[in-house]
Amino acid sequence: MISDRSPSARAQWQACRAKTRCARGARFVTGADIVRISRALALEPWHFTQTAPAVAGDPTGIVLDKGRRRVFLKLANATHGCVFSVRTPSGVSCCGLGDIAPISCRIFPADTKDGAPVIRPEPGDDGREWKLEDLDQEALTEALRTWSADRDQWFEIVARWNALAAESGSESDIEDFQRYLLEAVTARTAGAAWPEEATA
Repeated sequence: MISDRSPSARAQWQACRAKTRCARGARFVTGADIVRISRALALEPWHFTQTAPAVAGDPTGIVLDKGRRRVFLKLANATHGCVFSVRTPSGVSCCGLGDIAPISCRIFPADTKDGAPVIRPEPGDDGREWKLEDLDQEALTEALRTWSADRDQWFEIVARWNALAAESGSESDIEDFQRYLLEAVTARTAGAAWPEEATA
């Protein structure tokens, strides 16, 4: 998302060894992000995601185990950070996902707040602060539009799953949720009914 018109910023990002977001792993991934990665790599989501406890009121909080647990999903971490972060021999970290990376990662160093882009307070190795003009505004606007739609769909998928989990009262784990996610995104992309409506 760094603008090609700002070569110094692009060079700084490419050379930066301390990408905090990559070191922690992507916190906010949507269902669309997970499904896109899963399809592109022909890999079930539970092989590259992990859970963390969700706080009360988190719209991405997934109910599991008869309501005893509430978690959110993120990309898995390895010892060096995000499982998809690749470290080159020179010590520079690169994203191994490229264009299929979560949108929240691709818009770095921007972040969203109330749908408007803001710059993360995360300087590069040389201490230079990012500026909004370092970013490709057209690409950023389009990415944020997609991210907003993906986020809203993600909230609905989680809410529907949580309602189903409350009704069934049966044991369910994160793999059960991710199977539902794959079915739901496939159905909605095809313009079909939600999985639970199709079987009703």
